[in-house]
Amino acid sequence: MSFAFKRLTQRGLLISTAVASATVAGSLLYQGQAQNEAKLAPLIDARPPPPSREEMLKKLETTPKYDVLIIGGGAAGAGTAVDAATRGLNVAMLERTDFACGTSSKSTKMAHGGVRYLEKAFWQLSKSQLDLVIEALDERGNMLRTAPHLATVLPIMIPVYKLWQVPYFWVGTKVYDLFAGKQNLRSSYLLTPSAALAACPMLDPNNLKAGLVYHDGSFNDSRFNSTLAITAVENGATVLNYVEVTQLLKENGKVVGALAKDRETGKEYTVKATSVVNATGPYSDVILDMDKDPQGLPPKEPQPPKMVVPSAGVHIILPDFYCPKNLGILDAETSDGRVMFFLPWQGKVLAGTTDVPLEKIPENPTPTEADIQDILNELQHYIKFPVRREDVLSAWSGIRPLVRDPRVKTTSKGTENLVRNHLLFTSETGLTTISGGKWTTYRQMAEETVDEIVKHHKLSAKPCTTKHLLLAGGENFEATVAPRLSQKYGVASELAEHLAANYGSRAPLVLEIFKADKKNQLPVALGSETAIAEYDNFNFPFSIAELKYSLKYEYTRTPIDFLCRRTRLAFLDSKAALRAVDGVVKVMGDEFNWDDAKREEEAKKTAEFIKTFN
Repeated sequence: MSFAFKRLTQRGLLISTAVASATVAGSLLYQGQAQNEAKLAPLIDARPPPPSREEMLKKLETTPKYDVLIIGGGAAGAGTAVDAATRGLNVAMLERTDFACGTSSKSTKMAHGGVRYLEKAFWQLSKSQLDLVIEALDERGNMLRTAPHLATVLPIMIPVYKLWQVPYFWVGTKVYDLFAGKQNLRSSYLLTPSAALAACPMLDPNNLKAGLVYHDGSFNDSRFNSTLAITAVENGATVLNYVEVTQLLKENGKVVGALAKDRETGKEYTVKATSVVNATGPYSDVILDMDKDPQGLPPKEPQPPKMVVPSAGVHIILPDFYCPKNLGILDAETSDGRVMFFLPWQGKVLAGTTDVPLEKIPENPTPTEADIQDILNELQHYIKFPVRREDVLSAWSGIRPLVRDPRVKTTSKGTENLVRNHLLFTSETGLTTISGGKWTTYRQMAEETVDEIVKHHKLSAKPCTTKHLLLAGGENFEATVAPRLSQKYGVASELAEHLAANYGSRAPLVLEIFKADKKNQLPVALGSETAIAEYDNFNFPFSIAELKYSLKYEYTRTPIDFLCRRTRLAFLDSKAALRAVDGVVKVMGDEFNWDDAKREEEAKKTAEFIKTFN
């Protein structure tokens, strides 16, 4: 064999070996990719919608008797509906307006134990304050686990400008970690002044001594609330918004149900139930007044609250340059002794809250200019550039759910020393009331409420499972949902991230509507025939597809439901929400066959409501 032939043969063998190796490597790589893909649950792009409103009303009308009737569809009411339904009880939940229409959509968006309550617990030697912190820290972990798409970990920095406060806050954050126990999210840590400024360059550097960083949870409150309602439905509950309880039904002095009216049609329904739960938040006293009346009727004249101690909490929204994108700021030393948060939320900065005592509960609380200026002035203490009033994109006021036991006499009228523990009791008529508490502890409140009615009314129920129950959209959700959405549907990463963070594993359902028609891909502001495609209309990712999804899957009944609660556009930018009113009305009017008068009425009502956010 010649030398040349040997070289060719060797080269051929080498090439053959290389090709074979590449083929094997490619095969192994493909197998590895296939194995990785096999570990991921498939994206679910189709599922049947929940029962329609008409089907729910029919069920309400034909059910002889429910085990549990819940009045109120906020955090406590919807949470109780989920707990009771998953225990095998037959549940009805009726909400006078929309899920999270009041306090439950106007929180600080924090799933937290409450660092200020921990401080009070030590300085006041208050066991009740400490119990609240420990309970809330445990429930914070439950929120993050059961709704991983809606609740996320958020580091929060306390800027320290006095040297003696450095060890004080450091010990405080470490104790906060300690009480969280196995539910601790991440360990707190200390930043030098230069590191604090690197993390938060908008801070005032003068006399900055350190930055203390601890961790809490951030969440989307009204979307969490509607998710609870949908989860209750999927577990068999009858859930209806815009159905008002007008009278408690009584037999032999016991509450046995309620008379309810559909606010859309005016039709009345008699709803019988073994147990009735009052979960109406700030309006709990109204139901308690009905409970005291022998006929179960409300008083002819509005009465001052007896159990609820109303207090207005105001929040504002600012552009994203007021705070780092992934780091919040805690003002631990405000002029009046409260704490104030400045937090990244939904691409903007949320700032608040105030604490202003009220004599009565307004139907639609609105922030005063003094409240807004109060928040801006506190923020200016930390920001080195001017904090401007014209930068406020939206402002709103909510009634803080502070309560005192109506069975205990007291002369105090202030709110600053009231613990935000929840109050649960059953009256002589058998009406169970759950009120107070905080968003973070909604699940514990619900569990205790169902335990109470099961015991009091001797109902047969399964054990509570809500600590481990994944809420709608949390099933099969993991960190790669957003990039996988981008790959499958060819949408921008920002849109994919937005949908994943708000709908979780159900985001593909929105994108199926999105790809079905190019019109569905337009921003909701361009839904009307007269809309102009201005640049500002593309600043937010809320599309017509998202609106149509909410109509089909989430019981959206009015433009306000969509603009304020299913999406947060009015909360994020009231002017942008106003520009979107006509588009939302057009799409909803076409879906619901509204006539011109109804469309005009909804447009006017929605615009008037959103203007209260200015």
